[in-house]
Amino acid sequence: MNNSPSKTRRCKGEGNGSIYWRTITSNGKDYPQAYYHWQENGQKKTKYIPKKLLGDIQEVEANKRPVVEILRLLGVVVSPSKLLEDKQVNPSNEALEINPSNKISPSKTRRNKGEGSGSIHWRTITKNGKDYPQAYYHYEFWSEGDRTLKSSKYIPKRLLNRVQQMEQQKAAVREILQVLGVLK
Repeated sequence: MNNSPSKTRRCKGEGNGSIYWRTITSNGKDYPQAYYHWQENGQKKTKYIPKKLLGDIQEVEANKRPVVEILRLLGVVVSPSKLLEDKQVNPSNEALEINPSNKISPSKTRRNKGEGSGSIHWRTITKNGKDYPQAYYHYEFWSEGDRTLKSSKYIPKRLLNRVQQMEQQKAAVREILQVLGVLK
């Protein structure tokens, strides 16, 4: 039985979580993969959902069961109190000055804010009855909440390794577009 106050939300105190789909490219083919996103101690966490558990996880998520139950199915043990978003900041506990030894480094999985967003996508092109994988760089630029540009650019094979390295290092989208000859 569903104890939620509505059919679209969990009860307060049961955590926040959702199923997220990514397209993984392997050997030139795209494969959808499911991941479970949740917050623990105020930090975003992600766990891959194996295909054999996907149906069970989808059913439990659709019923808006507590996040602890879903994580237990995925083999993640977490205290329910860690899932609550009760982050109270006490100024006396926070460093008021930035100490050079405590520099906060930017995340290595994201670009700096304002540098645009981009990713490599593979398309299968059929020529003379043969399928060929081709790489394209999809990119977007935003300004004050509005998308100003959305486009894609073919990545020539001679530049593919360089663009993949830059993308992995989360270089600015403008730098990648300069390598591809879009920007001067």
